[in-house]
Amino acid sequence: MSSIFRLLFCTVFCYIVIDARTIIHSHDHPSNVKHFEPELDTNVGYWSPSTSSIDWCERNYVVSDYIAEFWNCISSFSMCILGGILFIRGLYNQVERRFLLSSLGLAFVGAGSAYFHGTLTHLGQMADELPMVYSMIVWWFVLFRMNDCKQMKNIIFAIDLSVLFGLFYGLLWSYVHSLQTFVLIFQGHMSLMVIGGIIKLIYLYQQPHHHVYKLKYLLIIYIGLLVSAFVCWTLDQHLCEELNKRSRLNPQLHAWWHVLGAFHCHLGIVCSEAMRLLTIKYKQYQDENHSSSKQSFKAEDHVHLVYYLGLPYVDYSKDTQTIETKDQ
Repeated sequence: MSSIFRLLFCTVFCYIVIDARTIIHSHDHPSNVKHFEPELDTNVGYWSPSTSSIDWCERNYVVSDYIAEFWNCISSFSMCILGGILFIRGLYNQVERRFLLSSLGLAFVGAGSAYFHGTLTHLGQMADELPMVYSMIVWWFVLFRMNDCKQMKNIIFAIDLSVLFGLFYGLLWSYVHSLQTFVLIFQGHMSLMVIGGIIKLIYLYQQPHHHVYKLKYLLIIYIGLLVSAFVCWTLDQHLCEELNKRSRLNPQLHAWWHVLGAFHCHLGIVCSEAMRLLTIKYKQYQDENHSSSKQSFKAEDHVHLVYYLGLPYVDYSKDTQTIETKDQ
């Protein structure tokens, strides 16, 4: 099965890359670039001419001739930093591969975003938008397989199907999106994936073995950060001309969208890690007490959080996930 996946991936990926070479050349002078001021920014820099299908509100090549949108580019590294920290902690604590992939996804989204805003090229736009879709596919796998453990043998085939579907969906979207960067369709697509993920995460929290008050507060902040980020993202577009007229007082709201979004994603991964740990502990409790009438499972006693620089992380020092419950 793994050899089939490898062959399929290599074949489709090579086909996309070969096609992308011609597609990139066709975007040298896009005829319909989405922008947020009456006239498209014509500032010239190292990466000119711009080949992306969207030009954000920040004025191009103002701070540096080598970075198109300086603040949007720099703020993207917040995702790289938080994703990298989660990945390193995950390796140290030997968390499941799904969470390592989710953390890496956040870091890659940040790197792609920095590349896009730094260059405003079509290739940069693909490096920004496609990892968002890939990371959301991983995120949905995390959420929809939250309560599944390896010892549940009847779920193995379903997990294989979900991986296969995610792989095909990611490759199909890569090909279609590389042919034509549909800005509104992409934004609507991502909005549905994000909203669906939030609804599923709230549903999971309501399950008794996930119902921990400390997670409730994290979820409230998690949603609040997304709302705040969305407000920044929206105002940056609708007040673009007014904000750019006040060059020294421009708050660079799209950059704040990146920072707030990075913290939002961080909390989402931490919440899902905590819920997954509770799932594992609950399954272990059921296996150990299936024939006895001991006291009920108390979720509060089985998950602990630690804080570094105000950011929460799951504390695995007292509870270690066993090899038997790792991802397949």
